Amino acid sequence: MLALSTIIPGVKTLSGKEGLNKRPIADLVEGLRFLGADIKYLGKEGYPPVVVSSSKLNPGIIKIKGSISSQFTSAILMIAPLIGEVTIDIIGKQVSKPFIDMTIDTMQWFGVKVENKEYKKYFVPAGQEYETAEYIVEGDISSASYFFAIAALTKSTLTIENINFDSQQADMEFLEILKAMGNLIITAKNQITIIGKGIKAVNVNMQNCPDQIQTLAVLSAFANGTSKISGISTLRIKETDRVFALRQELKKMGIKTSATKNVLTIHGGNPKSATIETYGDHRMAMSFAVTGAKLPGMKILDPDVVNKTFPHFFEKLNSIGIKTKIADSKNVVLIGMRGSGKSTIAKLLSQKLNKQFVELDELIVKRVGLSISEIVEKYGWDFFRNKESEIVQEISETFGMVISTGGGIVTRPQNVDALKKNGVFVFLNASLKTLVKRMGDDSNRPFLTNAKTRHEEIEKLLKERESLYRKAADKIIETDNLDPNKVTATILLNIKEKI
Repeated sequence: MLALSTIIPGVKTLSGKEGLNKRPIADLVEGLRFLGADIKYLGKEGYPPVVVSSSKLNPGIIKIKGSISSQFTSAILMIAPLIGEVTIDIIGKQVSKPFIDMTIDTMQWFGVKVENKEYKKYFVPAGQEYETAEYIVEGDISSASYFFAIAALTKSTLTIENINFDSQQADMEFLEILKAMGNLIITAKNQITIIGKGIKAVNVNMQNCPDQIQTLAVLSAFANGTSKISGISTLRIKETDRVFALRQELKKMGIKTSATKNVLTIHGGNPKSATIETYGDHRMAMSFAVTGAKLPGMKILDPDVVNKTFPHFFEKLNSIGIKTKIADSKNVVLIGMRGSGKSTIAKLLSQKLNKQFVELDELIVKRVGLSISEIVEKYGWDFFRNKESEIVQEISETFGMVISTGGGIVTRPQNVDALKKNGVFVFLNASLKTLVKRMGDDSNRPFLTNAKTRHEEIEKLLKERESLYRKAADKIIETDNLDPNKVTATILLNIKEKI
């Protein structure tokens, strides 16, 4: 999209979700600037978002590093026929060569020829245009590979249809790795059958098929012996740092690993079921889901990340007998004094966790039809607390919510017990000084004590309730010196496995 945007009219702004904005694009930007592209960074230098003002590029020579990503080279190749004569000089070594082959092969289908000079230089002659053609889109080998892996791991026989065995797709190499382990590969027209014979430790370079490094690493956890996977350098700049993510999650399963810049070592053995964080990465979800064919009780957090490339992945697992279900998602219950930031943090958490935001006080106000001050003035605090407990009992039976509670929720043990059934309690703790500063003179809230000032009121309530908050809390977050975003991030880091 970045390359294409440099040759279409208008001013274009390109951005992405958080993970995408962390992927470096400086080498592609510099390459396009060689041909006259006008590209400016809107944030951190070398990363999206960017604004593109050019609408035309000049024929010529581009110099670009080959060691970062083949996607940069493919992007320039695809727009080259619309520019004129273009030469791409590769600095260093070209990684992921099969992906370049795929690009050139597909361009040829549509009438454009590219001269590949040993992956050191690519030449696109002038005077070429894309032509309309009928093209049958092949089945995606990357997606099929998870099922090849399952067959090998479980010693099962699986046939995958809509697969071209002569495909240029890079992940065809993954089949050769499984074959070297002793698994049988049988090909027929438009399909591949794998007869699984098991998993063995490997020593293999996967530079040409990096998208399956996670799958092979997970399989290697089950092998007797030590596996070494080289060619991993590009994994650090994907949706997440995949090397870090792999090591973290394999550690949860009891598997020891180590890594250098370009080699991941996995000490296989007897992996255990675990709750797997997916880091917003579809391939983390799918590769670790493979283990569910062997280990009951595997839990994949944020499974919807598979929608990026394989929305029906879990349905396909079910279709071959690997039963999956959506686990009941626990509520996050924020407790603490008024002024501790519960409402603000709850809204941020609900967005991050894709859970429903619930403000308990707002539910009471809505049910009674009066503000809190009016409720207390007309009916008294006991009435308010009774309504609060009534609503707590109702929402305690629900799942998948972030609940911001009133400051006095912990004064009734039955409230805590009810919400604990399906909730993780997070105490947002703030000092008296911070609470007074944040709240000021809140005239919308009636006094609970016989205090003469709001400062005195807060001090008395804090002394009464702090021990109750701490007793109820699963996690305590000190909020004095943190802004809402940092508080949210800290909570996520501490409770993700509990929910």
